[in-house]
Amino acid sequence: MEKPKVIIFTTAYFPFIGGAEIAIQEITKRLKDRFDFYIITSRLRRDLPPKEVRPEGTIVRIGFGTRFDKWLLPFAPLYYKNSASIMLGVDISQGSLAAAFYKLLHPKCKFVFNIQYGYGEERLRKGRLGMLALAFRIILRQADCVTAISKHLSDVAREYNYKRSMEVIPNGVDFNRFQNPNYKLQINSNPPTGGPNPKIIITTSRLVQKNGIDILIKAIAEIKKEISDVQCWIIGDGPERKALELQATSYKLQANIKFFGEIPHEKIPEHLHQADIFVRPSRSEGMGNSFVEALSAGLPIIGTPVGGITDIIKDTKTGLFARAGDSSDLAQKIKLLLANEELRQTIVKNGYQLIKEHFAWEKISGGYGIIFDELQTKEKLCLVIATGLFPPDIGGPATYSKTLSEELPKRGFDVKVVSFGLVRHLPKFIRHLAYFLKICRAAWKSDIIFAQDPVSVGLPAMLAAKILRKKFILKIVGDYAWEQHQTTNTKVMSLEEFQEKKLDFITELRRWIEFLVARQAKIIITPSNYLKKIVSGWGIKENIIKVIYNSFDIPQVVESREEARKKLNLSGFVIISAGRLVPWKGFETVMDVIPEVLREIPQLKLIIVGSGPDEKKLEERIKELKLEKIITMVGRISHDQLLTYLRGGDVFLLNTAYEGFSHTILEAMAVEIPVITTRVGGNPEVITDGLSGLLIEYNEKEGMRTAILRIYNNPELRLRVSQHALLKAREFNQDRMLSQVASVLQQL
Repeated sequence: MEKPKVIIFTTAYFPFIGGAEIAIQEITKRLKDRFDFYIITSRLRRDLPPKEVRPEGTIVRIGFGTRFDKWLLPFAPLYYKNSASIMLGVDISQGSLAAAFYKLLHPKCKFVFNIQYGYGEERLRKGRLGMLALAFRIILRQADCVTAISKHLSDVAREYNYKRSMEVIPNGVDFNRFQNPNYKLQINSNPPTGGPNPKIIITTSRLVQKNGIDILIKAIAEIKKEISDVQCWIIGDGPERKALELQATSYKLQANIKFFGEIPHEKIPEHLHQADIFVRPSRSEGMGNSFVEALSAGLPIIGTPVGGITDIIKDTKTGLFARAGDSSDLAQKIKLLLANEELRQTIVKNGYQLIKEHFAWEKISGGYGIIFDELQTKEKLCLVIATGLFPPDIGGPATYSKTLSEELPKRGFDVKVVSFGLVRHLPKFIRHLAYFLKICRAAWKSDIIFAQDPVSVGLPAMLAAKILRKKFILKIVGDYAWEQHQTTNTKVMSLEEFQEKKLDFITELRRWIEFLVARQAKIIITPSNYLKKIVSGWGIKENIIKVIYNSFDIPQVVESREEARKKLNLSGFVIISAGRLVPWKGFETVMDVIPEVLREIPQLKLIIVGSGPDEKKLEERIKELKLEKIITMVGRISHDQLLTYLRGGDVFLLNTAYEGFSHTILEAMAVEIPVITTRVGGNPEVITDGLSGLLIEYNEKEGMRTAILRIYNNPELRLRVSQHALLKAREFNQDRMLSQVASVLQQL
């Protein structure tokens, strides 16, 4: 049986060997029995043959044997016309541009884009007068799947609006070769002088500015003041070498620092085995394969918390972090490792385990084998997600859409996301027309359009589905017409009351659009039974409304309650409230209750987190009540900061007239702060009164006061409620939500 053909486009390959080229070699030699590999690369040297058969596959070299051949590589698809079922483009490079061009000429060929870039976001954004970022966007647009060698690089791809299948697959290491403990290195030329057992600091780095070797040299100068015979071995070459040699001379370190230059990769373990610590103080890093090799050689490592290094180093566990650009901090970390044998052994032990579990070439090549198999055998359902918000936007729809875009491809779907943020800068009406056209373009070859609201994105998505004859499903997390009506009216009207009333023309138009869009949906998803009841009240058949609770990841809160309070300078009994500052969230009533509670709890504090149209009004209310020292409005803060406030508070209070499904309530439950909230919307589906929280009536001051005092005066109740709340929060797991959504989509 003929093996599937895989074309790999890479700017350089054998005999030019770097991290990306090693990865290609290691993966192909392990998968060569299953796939037929053709490696298309630049020729670069005249003595290299245009075509060569090697054990891992066939190498085709493009060009005339000069350094300019890499600029001919993007045109290789015009020369190399053989077809393949799969291709791999390596790095943000001329090779991947060639792969993107090949994809245009062979649209049925599946394109896997492997991101290995290590020069930082600033250079990616501005490099080559912005052309580098443009090339990156072009390549991402053509890719069917992206593999990134670190979580950092996968996040970069998402920032550049890539919304399809993504896998983080690091480069690996030949563990058996690097761990050889018996090899003794003999250096015969110009050895660094020192005592009989000098301490050796080693780095294997290309000598470029991003790798921070200048910082390492400064650190060695500081260390020499205490450890005169310290040695630093610098293995690698690059454009910064002469400047670094001059720097070492100016610090009078000729006897302490040795520049080895470029050495064959197979010789690197011999040098690592002689050293005491591996250091690379990078300013930016895609992953840092040298760190992995050093751990495999049994060396403790020191790096900086930048880029993909954070996937490898867990501070004090698998290495130490030094501040980027800080030679004094780096010197202190080196001295700490030299002096602390227990810490060294801990790092070495954990490092071995990390390498075996995550960086073995067998596992990495197996991951690519799975991707190649899936791309050629599975005919995926193609889904377009129409959403009003998507990261870097924040909010429930943004988080939900991002989760679907990352996880559904693992369950057999090809996912594209079209965010309204792409057109929000345009004038009204024009933006909706532009969004409609973007949806049509994305959905042209898709099977399903999934809209995340019934009006702003729902209407253009529904029209596109109608015209293109695509399946249309809709998620409804609230009543858009009611929300818009409430933002322009100071009197709060309950959602149930709103359903029964006839109101102004604009509100009725919005209500009619909601109904029109909902009626066209094959399936409607709501995040609570309460919202299912509301939607069915519009006249929508109940059998097409599916309740799928939103997923919730238990936040990894590292700090204790005491640490959080110290960090935020909190004292006394602290009430936390959070949400958009709009009338129906009832913050003004919460403020009005505070003077009454102060009589019972003199050390009371109220912290309100959030922003919105009522912000100035609430600030004025604080002044009227003369509670500036008691109530603090911290505005819009990061998600991590919110978690810190929740962790440091004594009770979370949400006085809301409406809540479909509150993610913030679940987060409060997960960090074990007692919750008091209203008996409205989907809240009773999350909170069991007296067991996992306390339920009160909206804007009912006496009930609110009583609930606060009940929590304050009853430590046993606080503990019981917190424990049950954590258990309840764990029920809303992501796997359950994704399985239910995938099932609904497959039914279509």
